Amino acid sequence: MTTALLATVAALGWGAADYCGARASRNVPAHRVVFLSQVLSLPVIAVWLAATTARRPGPGDLIWGLGAGAFGLLGMVLLYRTLASEGIVLVAPVTAVTVALVPLAVGLFIQSAPGLFALCGVFCALASIALVSPVGRIRRDSIASRTLLLALATGGALGLQLVCLSHPGPGAGLWPLAGARVFSILCVAPRALRGRQPTRTARVPWLLVVLAGALDTAAFAFYLFAMDRGLLSVVGPVVSLYPAATVVLALALDGERVTIHQAFGLCLGAGALLLVAL
Repeated sequence: MTTALLATVAALGWGAADYCGARASRNVPAHRVVFLSQVLSLPVIAVWLAATTARRPGPGDLIWGLGAGAFGLLGMVLLYRTLASEGIVLVAPVTAVTVALVPLAVGLFIQSAPGLFALCGVFCALASIALVSPVGRIRRDSIASRTLLLALATGGALGLQLVCLSHPGPGAGLWPLAGARVFSILCVAPRALRGRQPTRTARVPWLLVVLAGALDTAAFAFYLFAMDRGLLSVVGPVVSLYPAATVVLALALDGERVTIHQAFGLCLGAGALLLVAL
């Protein structure tokens, strides 16, 4: 029950962070949103480390964190770019399901298989992810293989980020996340700070940027806490239910209408969480 609850909180945090990041990326470039949100999230990580970590980081903790930072940076930049464009109608479902499938496959391979109810909940979660992801009006001739490959690459990168962060084990605390953040910030800083794209040409929505960074960091923390208590093959698909939170926020704040398949997906996601919690 605790594992399912922690994973659900992580999913809610990621869904809200993606909504804020996507809205911010409408005004400023996606890589700048990622850079600013991650820099502003460093105090949040410092507080989490001070409150939850009892030992110094080992080399393995930071190495896996660096790997997570590389995959996470790639995935977040691609995600924010696609969410801020019309490509969301195709990219979002494929990306979300791919994010869930990567830790599921790795977890089943390197760990023991979950129980029957949990496994049923995992597959319900996969179906729910595809249903609740924003799918709007799209012409068949606009579906290009390049867009599909971009969605798979985005989901694969974010899924591998979850795998890297889960590898160090319970004693690592949030040090892998700290390593991931520092690595991604250093990588994206040169482009984000380049003078050719001054922020004064478009006002930075600071509230959205701060919320995106804080919510994303808190979600990762809850994901790591869930991994301390559960299997990657279960936690990964559950946290990948984050599109449900994005959809709910879009409904509440942007006045978007929920479709029948999205409503069914939300109900199916709730059922998936109940099965995992059994």
